[in-house]
Amino acid sequence: MLRASSLLAAAVAAAVVGCGKPGPDLVRRVEPQPPGIMITDVAVLDVATGTLLPHRNVLIAGDRIKAIESVPIPASGAALVDGAGATLVPGLIDMHGHSGGESAPPWLGGFPDAELNLRSFLYCGVTTVLDPGDMDSDAFERRDRLRRGEILGPHVYAAGPLVTARGGHPVPILNDLLPWWIRWYAVPHYTRQVDTPEEAQAAAVEIAEMGADVMKLVVDRVPAEAPRIRTDVLAAAVEAARTRHLRAVAHIGTTEDAIDAARSGIALWMHGVYRERIPDDAIATLAGFHIPMVATIGVFESYAMLQQGPREPTALERQAVDPATLAAFDEVPDGYDTKFRPFIESLRPLRPVWRENVRRLRAAGVTILAGSDPQTGVFPGPALHRELGYLTEAGLSPAEAIRAATLDAARFLADGREPDFGTVEVGKRADLLLVDGDPTQDLAALSRIKLLIQDGVAIQRIPRNVQGGAS
Repeated sequence: MLRASSLLAAAVAAAVVGCGKPGPDLVRRVEPQPPGIMITDVAVLDVATGTLLPHRNVLIAGDRIKAIESVPIPASGAALVDGAGATLVPGLIDMHGHSGGESAPPWLGGFPDAELNLRSFLYCGVTTVLDPGDMDSDAFERRDRLRRGEILGPHVYAAGPLVTARGGHPVPILNDLLPWWIRWYAVPHYTRQVDTPEEAQAAAVEIAEMGADVMKLVVDRVPAEAPRIRTDVLAAAVEAARTRHLRAVAHIGTTEDAIDAARSGIALWMHGVYRERIPDDAIATLAGFHIPMVATIGVFESYAMLQQGPREPTALERQAVDPATLAAFDEVPDGYDTKFRPFIESLRPLRPVWRENVRRLRAAGVTILAGSDPQTGVFPGPALHRELGYLTEAGLSPAEAIRAATLDAARFLADGREPDFGTVEVGKRADLLLVDGDPTQDLAALSRIKLLIQDGVAIQRIPRNVQGGAS
C-alpha cells in the first residue's frame, strides 16, 4: 500500500544497479546437524483450539515431526533440548512480507538488501512468507534459490509484478521518484498496466506462466487522484488467472474497493479497509463473500506516527536492525519534507478506525490473517510480532493472533489442500519455534525464541550485537 515513497525507488534502484553492501548473517544452519532433535517436557500449542498440551516430548527427524508423546520417546542419537517452562509453536507466517524493500527512514537514502531481509524474517521465527509484489526479474529467482537452499530464509510464495490501471498505483510514485535511467526499466518490470479486459487477460496469463503463486491486483488510489482499475478489467484479470489455476489477491483501501474486488472473484483482501470506517450496513456484505483479510494495521501505524517523536524499538528490532537505522527515526533532518505529507497526516485520525474495522469484520465471521508489509519503519520479521500485538488491540486473544499467523494463513496458502505446516502435529513439516514462557498469556513470549527449526534443521540465531558469536 504505502510503497508510495522514496523507499520503493531505492528498492527498485538497488535491484537494477546492484547497489548495497552485504548485511550481517543473523541466521546460520547449525553444523553439524544432529540426526534428530528431541524436545522434552515442553508445552505444545494447539493453534486450532488455542490450548496448551503440557509436558510433551516431541521428536523431529528429517524435515518432519515424528512423534508427540506424554511419555518418554526412544530417540537414539537425537539432540536433547529441555523444553521445561517453554512452549513449542509453529513457525510464523507473514502474509504480506515484501522481501525487496528498505525499512530505514527515507532521509537516510539507503539501499535494500533482499537476502538480509529474508534472514531477518527467519531470525524472528517467520518461516513462511507471502511476498505480494516485486520485480519480475527478482521475485521468482529469489524464491527458487530459497527452495534450492542456496540462500537462507523463509519459504516464499511470490506474486511478482502488480497488475494495475494504466497510470494507477504505484506508477505515479515510480514516475515521480525514479530517475529516467531507472524508470524506463523499473515501471514495466514492477507493474503490468492494463486498460482493457484483453490487456488484463494477457497480463494474467503472462504472470501465471512466470510461475507466480498468486497474482496481485491494485484496487486502490495512491495518491487519491490516481486512476483505479475498472471493474470489468479487474474481473477479466481474475477470470484469466483462474483458468491458469492462479488465485488473485487485491490491494484495497476503501469499502468500495473491497466489494468490487470481491465481486470480481479475488481470493484475499490485502490490507484492511484503511481509508474510512466501514459503514455498518457493509459489514455483513463483506462477511458474506467469505474472503479472508490481511489487516496490516502496523504499516498504517508506522506512517501515521512518522515524525511524531521517538519510536521505542522492540527487543527483536534491537537484535535484528542496525542501531543507527533505529535511532534515525528519532530526529528528522532540518528541512526534510515529503510530498506525501497530506496522505500521512490523513492517516493519523483513523488509527482507532483500523482496529474497529478489524474487530467488527471478525465478529461478523471474516477470517483475519497476519501480515506486516515491510517498508519505512516496518522491519522484516520484527514487524510481524508488532502486527500480532495490534491484532490483540483489535480484539483477538493472543492465541487467536498466533493462529492468524500460523494455521489460518497456512490454510490459505495450501489452496484447499490440507497444509503440511502451520501446526505442531505428527507428520507435519518441522517449522517450529521453542519460545520462553506461554505466549497465550503473554504474547511477548513469542519473541523470546530459544530454538528455531526450519524443515527439521536447527538454525542458529545471531543478534547484531554479537555477530560472529552464538546467540
